[in-house]
Amino acid sequence: MVKRIVTKIGNIFCAEIDGQYKCYFQYIANDFTVLNSSVIRVFKRHYPIEYIPDFDEIVKDEVSFYAHTVLSVGIRYGYWSKVGKSTELGNLGNIVFRMVDEIDFRGIKKSFHWHIWNINHPVISIGELTDEYRKADIGMVFSCIEIVHRIRTGKYTFDLPE
Repeated sequence: MVKRIVTKIGNIFCAEIDGQYKCYFQYIANDFTVLNSSVIRVFKRHYPIEYIPDFDEIVKDEVSFYAHTVLSVGIRYGYWSKVGKSTELGNLGNIVFRMVDEIDFRGIKKSFHWHIWNINHPVISIGELTDEYRKADIGMVFSCIEIVHRIRTGKYTFDLPE
C-alpha cells in the first residue's frame, strides 16, 4: 500500500541538486485557475549540502520563480523532501502567470494568443505579449523533473514563442 503524502500551504521543501547544493521552495497556494494545482515559490539562494535550514531566513530570500506542480510526485520520486513550514507566504496578489493559446507551440516564433492571470482569478486575453508581462512566470503544471531542471539551469527544457 502506498503511503498518503500530506502537504499543506506553508510547507517548505528542499531539493538537493547534483549532490552539490540545496535549494528551497515553499508551497504558497492552490490555483483553481490551473487545475487546482499547487503553486510554489522557489528561492534564489543555493545552500551548501550540510546547511541546517533556518526557515525564517529562507522565506526572506528573493524568489527565483513561481510555478505550478504536483508536490506529492516530487516527494514520492525523491526530487525533493518536506523539511519545514512557515506562515510567511509573500504577496500572492502580485504573482502573475502567462500562457500561450497554441497547443503545440514548437516552431512558432511569435504568438498573438497570450493570456495572463493572478492566482485564483479569471484568465485575461492580452493578444500579443507585451513587455509588462514578458517576465511573468509560465502558468502550466510542471513535472518535478522540469522544476529541478529550472532550479539547476535557470530555464525549462522548452521555449515558448514570443
